[in-house]
Amino acid sequence: MVSKMRRLLILLVLVLGGVAQVRAEDILAGAEYQPGSGWQLPGTGFGVGGYASGGVSDEPHPSNGLGLDHFSLFLHWEGEGKLRLFSELDFENPLSWVPSNGLTTDHAYLALERLYADYLYSENLNFRVGKYLTPIGRWNVIHAAPLVWTTSRPLITERTFPTNATGAMVYGTLPLMDHEIDYSVYTAVGSEWRADPRLDPFSQAYGLHLSMPTSNLGEFGVSYANFEQESATSEHKNLLGVDYFWSRDRYELSSELVYRFSDQGHQLDEKGLFIQGVAPIAGRWYAIARYELYQQAGPAPAMNLYLAGVAMRLTPAMLLKAEFSHATHNQIQAPVGFYASFAILF
Repeated sequence: MVSKMRRLLILLVLVLGGVAQVRAEDILAGAEYQPGSGWQLPGTGFGVGGYASGGVSDEPHPSNGLGLDHFSLFLHWEGEGKLRLFSELDFENPLSWVPSNGLTTDHAYLALERLYADYLYSENLNFRVGKYLTPIGRWNVIHAAPLVWTTSRPLITERTFPTNATGAMVYGTLPLMDHEIDYSVYTAVGSEWRADPRLDPFSQAYGLHLSMPTSNLGEFGVSYANFEQESATSEHKNLLGVDYFWSRDRYELSSELVYRFSDQGHQLDEKGLFIQGVAPIAGRWYAIARYELYQQAGPAPAMNLYLAGVAMRLTPAMLLKAEFSHATHNQIQAPVGFYASFAILF
């Protein structure tokens, strides 16, 4: 499996490199740009896009203070057949200023967020091989800063499971009575491609996510994952999750709940939830409120986190945010306080 992934990576590099065979001046002259959708390079099948975000915080945390938080670049290719290629490089914290160190690039890191090939067989059945975002819940797969309402992300969406996986996936949409159900079934094997040294990646995993939209009641989802992580390959974990999303007339309600079981005893179980509401205030302004409950593995008491904020949707591709959060029993030292940020999808 690992050797097949390496061959896929080589193929992707070769295909991406093929754009060099087309005269650069012709490509740039005919490039089509749409805000939020990136540039389409005519005659090549290639597209380039991404997003950037920066902000300010009143807490001297390595990734906070004042600075550029993310500069993420998407490069994708789509031919006339069923093959699609996609990559995302995320330059995290490339430049920041914090009270203790001043202007610094010490926390900069170039992350490989995604690198995969899709074979689109049909609406019901598609195949993916490479590195992708772990399909647990809803937030993790749409977490790009311009697409979410808050600067901070809920704790359970990044602390209870690895956010990326390297392996294979089968996904599609299936009819179910009068509805349709979206499914993803995946497996992760071997080492993660360019694993972030600050995170604890899968050593092996398999799982699934099911999602069913309804006409009036919103979208319901369930997740299951069975996995081990590289820091503790002897500990086997099972995760169950539920997610929900509803939107109407510019109002939104979303929630996720996760319970992770450990085969080493209940004291190593981990669980949590969040509930977030969004309501229009006036014009392009919105109010956001979120409650989180997080119980980390071990004897520590459960953490409660409360967040209130506002956001201004300047354009469909640009979002200005400000928020304040407070936590009780914050033994994991999760960043709290005031945050403001600007995000743009290009």
